Amino acid sequence: MASKPHIVVIGGGSTGTGIVRDLAMHGVEVTLLEQGNLTHGTTGRMHGLLHSGGRYAVADQASVKECTIENRVLQDIATYCVEMTGGLFVKRTEDSEEHFQKKLQGCQECDIPAEVLSAEEARAVEPHLAGDIEKAISFQMARLTHSDLLSPMQQTKKTCCAD
Repeated sequence: MASKPHIVVIGGGSTGTGIVRDLAMHGVEVTLLEQGNLTHGTTGRMHGLLHSGGRYAVADQASVKECTIENRVLQDIATYCVEMTGGLFVKRTEDSEEHFQKKLQGCQECDIPAEVLSAEEARAVEPHLAGDIEKAISFQMARLTHSDLLSPMQQTKKTCCAD
Protein backbone atom coordinates (compact mmCIF):
# COMPACT_ATOMS: atom_id res chain seq x y z
CA MET A 1 0.00 0.00 0.00
CA ALA A 2 1.53 3.29 -1.08
CA SER A 3 1.58 6.03 1.50
CA LYS A 4 1.44 9.74 0.87
CA PRO A 5 4.89 11.31 1.37
CA HIS A 6 5.38 13.60 4.36
CA ILE A 7 8.18 16.12 4.43
CA VAL A 8 9.59 18.07 7.36
CA VAL A 9 11.12 21.47 6.57
CA ILE A 10 13.35 23.03 9.21
CA GLY A 11 13.37 26.82 9.27
CA GLY A 12 10.51 29.27 8.86
CA GLY A 13 12.34 31.93 6.90
CA SER A 14 11.98 32.93 3.26
CA THR A 15 13.30 29.65 1.90
CA GLY A 16 11.56 27.32 4.34
CA THR A 17 8.13 28.94 4.09
CA GLY A 18 8.40 29.11 0.31
CA ILE A 19 9.24 25.42 0.08
CA VAL A 20 6.41 24.50 2.45
CA ARG A 21 3.91 26.51 0.45
CA ASP A 22 5.02 25.04 -2.86
CA LEU A 23 4.93 21.46 -1.56
CA ALA A 24 1.50 21.97 0.05
CA MET A 25 0.13 23.38 -3.19
CA HIS A 26 1.30 20.17 -4.88
CA GLY A 27 -0.55 18.02 -2.37
CA VAL A 28 2.42 16.94 -0.26
CA GLU A 29 1.93 16.72 3.51
CA VAL A 30 4.43 19.10 5.10
CA THR A 31 5.43 20.05 8.62
CA LEU A 32 7.35 23.27 9.21
CA LEU A 33 9.63 23.47 12.26
CA GLU A 34 10.89 26.85 13.51
CA GLN A 35 12.68 27.54 16.79
CA GLY A 36 10.93 30.88 17.26
CA ASN A 37 8.44 32.90 15.30
CA LEU A 38 8.31 32.82 11.51
CA THR A 39 11.21 34.80 10.07
CA HIS A 40 12.85 34.64 13.53
CA GLY A 41 16.36 34.15 12.11
CA THR A 42 18.19 35.67 9.18
CA THR A 43 15.06 36.41 7.13
CA GLY A 44 13.71 38.67 9.87
CA ARG A 45 16.95 40.63 9.92
CA MET A 46 17.59 41.07 6.22
CA HIS A 47 16.90 44.30 4.37
CA GLY A 48 14.86 42.47 1.73
CA LEU A 49 16.66 44.08 -1.20
CA LEU A 50 16.42 42.12 -4.43
CA HIS A 51 19.53 43.16 -6.31
CA SER A 52 18.86 44.09 -9.91
CA GLY A 53 22.45 43.21 -10.64
CA GLY A 54 23.19 46.81 -11.55
CA ARG A 55 25.92 47.14 -8.96
CA TYR A 56 27.78 44.31 -10.74
CA ALA A 57 27.16 45.55 -14.29
CA VAL A 58 30.75 46.67 -14.81
CA ALA A 59 32.77 44.01 -12.98
CA ASP A 60 30.68 40.82 -12.90
CA GLN A 61 28.10 40.46 -15.65
CA ALA A 62 27.57 36.75 -14.88
CA SER A 63 26.21 37.76 -11.45
CA VAL A 64 23.92 40.27 -13.14
CA LYS A 65 22.37 37.51 -15.21
CA GLU A 66 21.84 35.40 -12.06
CA CYS A 67 20.18 38.34 -10.28
CA THR A 68 17.94 38.96 -13.29
CA ILE A 69 16.81 35.33 -13.45
CA GLU A 70 16.18 35.14 -9.69
CA ASN A 71 14.20 38.39 -9.72
CA ARG A 72 12.00 37.20 -12.59
CA VAL A 73 11.29 33.92 -10.82
CA LEU A 74 10.40 35.69 -7.57
CA GLN A 75 8.16 38.17 -9.39
CA ASP A 76 6.42 35.29 -11.16
CA ILE A 77 5.84 33.05 -8.15
CA ALA A 78 5.61 35.58 -5.32
CA THR A 79 4.25 38.81 -6.78
CA TYR A 80 2.36 39.42 -3.53
CA CYS A 81 5.58 39.96 -1.57
CA VAL A 82 7.73 41.83 -4.13
CA GLU A 83 7.57 45.62 -4.11
CA MET A 84 9.11 47.52 -7.02
CA THR A 85 11.06 50.40 -5.46
CA GLY A 86 13.44 51.64 -8.14
CA GLY A 87 17.05 52.59 -7.52
CA LEU A 88 19.61 55.26 -8.38
CA PHE A 89 23.32 55.24 -9.14
CA VAL A 90 24.34 58.79 -8.34
CA LYS A 91 27.27 60.75 -9.80
CA ARG A 92 28.66 63.36 -7.46
CA THR A 93 31.12 66.05 -8.54
CA GLU A 94 34.15 64.05 -7.36
CA ASP A 95 33.07 60.89 -9.23
CA SER A 96 34.56 60.16 -12.64
CA GLU A 97 32.45 60.53 -15.77
CA GLU A 98 34.24 57.49 -17.18
CA HIS A 99 32.97 55.24 -14.37
CA PHE A 100 29.45 56.67 -14.70
CA GLN A 101 29.45 55.86 -18.43
CA LYS A 102 30.85 52.36 -17.79
CA LYS A 103 28.04 51.74 -15.29
CA LEU A 104 25.43 52.91 -17.82
CA GLN A 105 26.99 50.79 -20.58
CA GLY A 106 27.16 47.76 -18.27
CA CYS A 107 23.46 48.10 -17.47
CA GLN A 108 22.65 48.31 -21.18
CA GLU A 109 24.82 45.28 -22.00
CA CYS A 110 23.05 43.28 -19.28
CA ASP A 111 19.55 44.35 -20.36
CA ILE A 112 18.92 46.27 -17.14
CA PRO A 113 16.52 49.08 -18.06
CA ALA A 114 18.40 52.26 -17.15
CA GLU A 115 17.80 55.95 -17.76
CA VAL A 116 20.06 58.94 -17.12
CA LEU A 117 18.42 61.59 -14.93
CA SER A 118 19.53 65.16 -14.35
CA ALA A 119 20.27 66.22 -10.76
CA GLU A 120 16.83 67.83 -10.57
CA GLU A 121 15.07 64.72 -11.89
CA ALA A 122 16.98 62.53 -9.43
CA ARG A 123 15.97 64.80 -6.53
CA ALA A 124 12.34 64.52 -7.63
CA VAL A 125 12.70 60.76 -7.10
CA GLU A 126 14.77 61.05 -3.90
CA PRO A 127 14.59 64.53 -2.32
CA HIS A 128 17.30 63.82 0.29
CA LEU A 129 20.16 63.35 -2.18
CA ALA A 130 23.34 65.33 -1.57
CA GLY A 131 23.45 68.83 -2.99
CA ASP A 132 26.52 68.16 -5.12
CA ILE A 133 25.13 65.44 -7.38
CA GLU A 134 25.45 66.01 -11.11
CA LYS A 135 23.21 63.25 -12.45
CA ALA A 136 22.03 59.72 -11.78
CA ILE A 137 21.13 56.48 -13.48
CA SER A 138 17.63 55.28 -12.64
CA PHE A 139 17.09 51.51 -12.77
CA GLN A 140 14.61 48.88 -11.64
CA MET A 141 14.99 47.57 -8.11
CA ALA A 142 12.72 45.65 -5.79
CA ARG A 143 12.44 44.41 -2.23
CA LEU A 144 10.75 41.55 -0.43
CA THR A 145 7.98 42.61 1.90
CA HIS A 146 7.91 40.28 4.90
CA SER A 147 4.48 41.42 6.00
CA ASP A 148 2.94 39.97 2.86
CA LEU A 149 4.36 36.46 3.40
CA LEU A 150 1.84 35.37 6.03
CA SER A 151 -1.36 35.86 4.03
CA PRO A 152 -0.44 33.38 1.26
CA MET A 153 0.72 30.89 3.91
CA GLN A 154 -2.63 31.15 5.68
CA GLN A 155 -4.49 30.84 2.38
CA THR A 156 -2.41 27.81 1.42
CA LYS A 157 -3.30 26.15 4.72
CA LYS A 158 -7.00 26.80 4.10
CA THR A 159 -7.00 25.54 0.50
CA CYS A 160 -4.39 22.79 0.56
CA CYS A 161 -4.12 21.46 4.07
CA ALA A 162 -7.65 21.47 5.47
CA ASP A 163 -8.92 18.07 6.50
